[in-house]
Amino acid sequence: MDARFPIFDPAWLDMLVDATGSMRVHTARFEELYVERRLDLFVQPGPDGPSLREIRTEGMSARWRTRSRIIMAARTGFSPEGVRQLLELKGAAPRPSRLLPAPELDPPHDWKTWAWETTRRYASQRLSLRLLIRNAVVIRPDGWAAIETPVLLRATTFPQGHSVLAVWGRPEIGSWIARLLAPPARRTFSPRSGTRLPVLFSEGTAGAFLHEVIGHLTESDLVAGGLSPLAGLGGAEICPPSISVIDDPRRHDLPGGFSHDDEGVPAKPASLIRNGVLTGWLCDRSGARFLGCDAGRGRRASWSAPPVARMSNIIVAPGSENPEVIERNLSHALLITHLGGATIDAGSGQIVLRVSEGFEIRNGRRRRALAPLLLTGHVIPLLTKIDPILGNDPTPDWRLGWCVKNGLAIPTGSEAPTMLVHGLEVL
Repeated sequence: MDARFPIFDPAWLDMLVDATGSMRVHTARFEELYVERRLDLFVQPGPDGPSLREIRTEGMSARWRTRSRIIMAARTGFSPEGVRQLLELKGAAPRPSRLLPAPELDPPHDWKTWAWETTRRYASQRLSLRLLIRNAVVIRPDGWAAIETPVLLRATTFPQGHSVLAVWGRPEIGSWIARLLAPPARRTFSPRSGTRLPVLFSEGTAGAFLHEVIGHLTESDLVAGGLSPLAGLGGAEICPPSISVIDDPRRHDLPGGFSHDDEGVPAKPASLIRNGVLTGWLCDRSGARFLGCDAGRGRRASWSAPPVARMSNIIVAPGSENPEVIERNLSHALLITHLGGATIDAGSGQIVLRVSEGFEIRNGRRRRALAPLLLTGHVIPLLTKIDPILGNDPTPDWRLGWCVKNGLAIPTGSEAPTMLVHGLEVL
């Protein structure tokens, strides 16, 4: 287990491990205690200049498992007495060897100056900024694990709601915000409903596409429940051999990075597609027991929510072709440079993509900017219609990142090259 954690005294955590090692509540076996602290900083424009709002939250939850169900209890705050009450240790919980809590979470030293300058620079566009810092620890009968995640920045425009989600400190943040606030094109092209044209995903947008058709549909709760169109296809070739996809939480330069998942499992990459073959699933501990695969994707939207199987960072292996060459070889197609969102209905296998920016391609050249539109298709046919020629330009998708599932949002990331997909239809 990780030997350092900034919120609690490690000796106290070790004693908690010992105290909970054989603890049972009636017939339920203790699973874990999860403790979390968050710091949210919001900088918003106003008539008298930017204003800062700070929200600090902390809480903990505990889970027990029986043969047929999981029992969970949660409460705000944390203290030795709170742990006793939550776990019903009746005075057996160890006392810390030093006072709790440890020092407060603090933002990066240059954050406030940068946020003030950026908000003032774009005051006319009503740009708001949010910095999110999270620290957590999981205590289990076999040890404890500190969860390290990157500091995240979200920039949002109002009233449009367009946003950037990035790891704080990335050098591209300034240029991404400038792109976000660029004025829309005046002359646009709106293809008719029912139009089917090749769709070229560029600037990392293929990552958002595969986030839906591969990432979500390999999450173990959908697979184990038979709700994923990919259930039962493990080991089958479902897309061209040039396609390889992993989910990698070790990429802390992307928003979905973590050192351990929220069930205390150390982070490691999971192969989902290798040379076109479906090779794995994204499992929490429960899904791993059911499917016989590795755990490590049990993620929580907050300390009061249970961990469920969720992806981290979807990484698509690049090809060898220059993306400009791929574009020049298209006679008539749609080029996507920004997706405003995407959803998938696991039951029907239908995906809907909200295109915010892009171009019509005619004879290999960008002709007109696209008006906002919706694209749709079904998972299995679309996977087989991915063009085997991929760009040599792996690019993060900085416009999407908050992934919502069953109403619960977590940060995720993706990196993908330019990719051509046939079979999508304009709604």
